[in-house]
Amino acid sequence: MENRSGTSSGLTDKKKILYVEILRIISIVFVIFNHTGNRGYVYFMNFEAGTFPYWFYMFFTAIAGISVPIFLMISGMLLLGKDESIGYIWKKRIAKYVAILAVFSLLFYILDTILYQREFSLKQFLTGIYSQGTIPSYWFLYVYLAFLILLPFIRKMARDITEKEFVYLLAIYFVFVTVVEICQYLLFNGTVTLIPSLNVATICNLFIFYPVTGYYLGTRLKKVTNKMLLVSFVLFVLSTIAVMLITNCKLVLTGDFTEENANSFLNYTKPFQVIFIFLSARKLFENRRFPAISEKLIAYAGGCVFGIYLIEHAYREGLYSIYNSLSIKIDNFIAIWIYVLLIFLICLFQVAAFRYVVGVFRKIATKNK
Repeated sequence: MENRSGTSSGLTDKKKILYVEILRIISIVFVIFNHTGNRGYVYFMNFEAGTFPYWFYMFFTAIAGISVPIFLMISGMLLLGKDESIGYIWKKRIAKYVAILAVFSLLFYILDTILYQREFSLKQFLTGIYSQGTIPSYWFLYVYLAFLILLPFIRKMARDITEKEFVYLLAIYFVFVTVVEICQYLLFNGTVTLIPSLNVATICNLFIFYPVTGYYLGTRLKKVTNKMLLVSFVLFVLSTIAVMLITNCKLVLTGDFTEENANSFLNYTKPFQVIFIFLSARKLFENRRFPAISEKLIAYAGGCVFGIYLIEHAYREGLYSIYNSLSIKIDNFIAIWIYVLLIFLICLFQVAAFRYVVGVFRKIATKNK
């Protein structure tokens, strides 16, 4: 979620930045969609297993988790090529996001106590923010902080990685995360797992694997060829089919048709989905000319994405009445997407208004100096 101004070498051209902003916008829309439960995210559960609607809507569930990996890929692309001291990282980056996490968590915790007439407890708040997070959707901020803390080491890894080593990294993920995890379930129902001492998939952690992948695909990779795009598309299709089949297998075998159960395998094939989406966006928009106004709007909306992420959860319950009204008149799935886009637009305008007010105050402060 790093700001556009944090571009590394080779990323200052607006045409190259444009696809990053488009990816941000797509990702935040899916962040909102991911919290729609059986109305949208796991809407397929409303249909009989094996039917066409069941598989059709499960596809959206299978790809909806692209948001966090793409955000981390963008951060890796923009940050891993920089030269910054450990002190700078802690003072300017880590301190900033710790402050954002603390302030917004406290703000919404106070609002929650007022709305639901609960007693304010500083101990409960501090314990919550330390151990589990007071706002469930803010879990990404904790992942991002882990990435920033390890940034000096991840930078060295990303800068020195060769093409063969990058392919090897993908192979490690495929073998130790995708294949091993799925086979363990198919063969032993998850009762027998690989000994932790041999689990080299630690390197495939969210805050290591995706930033390095983003840096390689966005910075080190000079050009996205048609062959690369075709291979990544094939892997996207195969991985999506695989995760849908194994998810269906677990749901049917256990009879536990819940969102938590449906999420069991979704991350095991995620790299092969996000790589295709990332490469497609770069191929389509990196060197394409758009009207100046369109580029400005996309860039501005992309710059508001982090603010949208911080406040979108506040609108979910309040706008469900609009979804309920729409779902009576039109298809439920269309209604939920209108609901998702409405939250996005309301949050976008609110963040834009906030940025405008801050800009006005900055201008006034500058003039007074």
